[in-house]
Amino acid sequence: MDQQSGSLPDPRARGVSAARGFLPDADPLVSFRDDPVPPGAGDRLDALDALADGLPDHVADGDLRERTRALDPIGADVCDALTDRQLVRLRQVSGFLASAHVHLVDADPVDAIPAGVAVPLYESSNRLDRKPMLAYDTQALHNWRLCDPDEGFTVENVDPLLSFTALGDEDWFYAVHVAIEAAAGRALVAGAEAYRGVADDDPALLEAACREIAEALGDCTRVMQRMTEGNDPDVFATAYRPYFDGFDDVVYEGVDALSGPQSFRGGSGAQSSVMPALDGALDVEHAATNLIDHLRDMRAYMPPPHREVVAEFEAADGLRAFVADGDPAVVDAYNDAIDALHDFRKVHLTQVVQYIVAATGDATGTGGTDFMQFLGTMRDETADTGL
Repeated sequence: MDQQSGSLPDPRARGVSAARGFLPDADPLVSFRDDPVPPGAGDRLDALDALADGLPDHVADGDLRERTRALDPIGADVCDALTDRQLVRLRQVSGFLASAHVHLVDADPVDAIPAGVAVPLYESSNRLDRKPMLAYDTQALHNWRLCDPDEGFTVENVDPLLSFTALGDEDWFYAVHVAIEAAAGRALVAGAEAYRGVADDDPALLEAACREIAEALGDCTRVMQRMTEGNDPDVFATAYRPYFDGFDDVVYEGVDALSGPQSFRGGSGAQSSVMPALDGALDVEHAATNLIDHLRDMRAYMPPPHREVVAEFEAADGLRAFVADGDPAVVDAYNDAIDALHDFRKVHLTQVVQYIVAATGDATGTGGTDFMQFLGTMRDETADTGL
């Protein structure tokens, strides 16, 4: 593989670490009171914080929409003075409130978001180059604090910052996703090391990297298998999954930059960058299908640096061909990595059936696509990549 070092995948340059993967290097902001905010904006930011922190109570009491309509908008001038970390928090709290307002369970649907929520959601998202919608990053990647900082990202040690309900099932759902993302960090960094091994014609480095990918993916799968320990499929389907749905022709009141009703995809694991990045790293190719088109569309909902990591791995092809012409030990290590990726997809498909198809009778994800007929194919294509 004739590739200059400057063009090798470098996830670390985009904030990815072995310890945290795509999770942020700095712990998410828990409250606006933890950071200095622009003069005169504190009360409005505190009001958003308080409403979002009390979201489960307001959903249960039925007074959420009354409270969101009473919020004073946070305008562009305030957002201009916020740090990126504060903008993420603003996008997160307003995103949760927007989805709760529109999709309030056991209430008639509405097709407009009040300005007090819509304006900060749009302004914060616009500055972060994101869609003005609750997405996977604010549901999972930035939705945690560690109960004990010394214990790491075990499921039990992850405490979600925001939720729609007071149910432990929802907290467990977020915690499992956060723990998977953290466990995937070793695989992502090892993927870059694998390409370093190819570029340097270093079979030992390539073999070690492939084995690291396999071990890390095994950890991810074991974490995912724990989903059923604390998250009942029926509770998932009826109590809080409705809040993950997208928006279909919803008006963002007070946002002049958005002309007319808007439609956006809902938050979904398909917006995680882990699987497409590792597919790219291991040269796993998938035939063109409606699901593949949908998954590529979902990249628009990923943070820009994460999209860049995926693109770098996809552009750096040649790893599989190098392995095929090399040492049998390297082939074995590569096959172990492929097997681990296949096992992850196999368990994921089982949980999709359990949590979505069986619990709801629906094969349509919150991202808005009919996926069941294609997920099995993606699993099988992964297995077929082995040598």
